[in-house]
Amino acid sequence: MYTAGQLSHSPRQSWLLRGACLALFMLLTACGFTLRGVTPMPFDTLYVGVPDNTLFGADVRRALRAASPNTKLVDSPKDAQAILQQVSDNRSLREVSLNAQGRVEEYELGINYTFRLIDSKGRALIPDTTLSIYREMPYDDQVVQAKQGQIDTLYKAMQRDLVSRLLRRMTAPDVRRAFEEAEQRGDNGEIPLYDPTAPQPKSTPAPWKTPSTTDPAILR
Repeated sequence: MYTAGQLSHSPRQSWLLRGACLALFMLLTACGFTLRGVTPMPFDTLYVGVPDNTLFGADVRRALRAASPNTKLVDSPKDAQAILQQVSDNRSLREVSLNAQGRVEEYELGINYTFRLIDSKGRALIPDTTLSIYREMPYDDQVVQAKQGQIDTLYKAMQRDLVSRLLRRMTAPDVRRAFEEAEQRGDNGEIPLYDPTAPQPKSTPAPWKTPSTTDPAILR
């Protein structure tokens, strides 16, 4: 049972608590505190070897600028301290269940994206890494057109997840350590693993097109 006095103080206590939380957040921000997952990258210039004429390429660049605003995205790998190289990107559409009539009831959608991050000398900051995302989707062959739109929407959501995972990997503490150690070593005769001037894909890669549920070529 609450008294009238207790009821009148409850909203006030709530506002005081909110005010204290806000003051703490502002204090942490003033001290240089950064929210987890938004760690700036250690290099001043970065070349993104992902086609910029794709939604994925645009999303990657937007996310990198937001996470590390002091890192300039340059147009040539020759001008970059670090280079993001796209190794491969593949989409898949696989049948996972059939009904009693042998018709597809559920598909599995997949994205497998492989990348590497190297410095200007071709030394690996992040060796070849594959990020995989899979989602299952119910399917009704009576409404093919609607399901095709659903597939496209689901792939776009998976792509946003992929961008977030790529960003977290590139801003991880071990990447900063690898870059700083490579800078300290300088030119010590170490043999580069990769070519920093390797060209990026020139056109929209076929794997990023929405798979068709009527094309057996993309089923595995």
